[in-house]
Amino acid sequence: MKNSETKNILSRIRFNVVDAVLILLAILAIVGVWQRKNLQRLFDSGEALEAYTVTFEIKQIRSTTADLLEKGTALYLEDNDTQVSLGTLAEQVSTSAATVYLQNGEGETVKAVYPQDNFEYLLDANGVLNCRGIEHEGTFLLEGRAYLAVNQVVRAYTETADFEIRITSIQKTV
Repeated sequence: MKNSETKNILSRIRFNVVDAVLILLAILAIVGVWQRKNLQRLFDSGEALEAYTVTFEIKQIRSTTADLLEKGTALYLEDNDTQVSLGTLAEQVSTSAATVYLQNGEGETVKAVYPQDNFEYLLDANGVLNCRGIEHEGTFLLEGRAYLAVNQVVRAYTETADFEIRITSIQKTV
């Protein structure tokens, strides 16, 4: 090749602003795909989960079952045939005599309290769970998977008992 032919080829290959923008867009696209995979890995590994406290109530639970709900007890729920950790109890559940409101023959609402005079009686219990989750657009995802909401009733269980709980509040731990 002659020197003049080389100069002609190099003069036809010019680098301008449009070329720079296209190269920059290609680099940003590659970085975007890489970051998307990193964010997905972050959510999958649970690193994006934050600490929350979930308060709940249980109506008419047996006294022997309430005794099992001590501080540190792990609670679980089932979501699409998968066991999901609901969290651990922050403290022993507080209990009171189970109360039911009924209407008498005259249409008045009366309070009925279950007697506590035998070995196994019914109690109402309140508790607090320490759990991890993500709040997104006003909804709470427990462990990033199971949806929870205030006033929702879920079937929960421990290693020794199962019962229904009603969620009374969900708050981010400060």
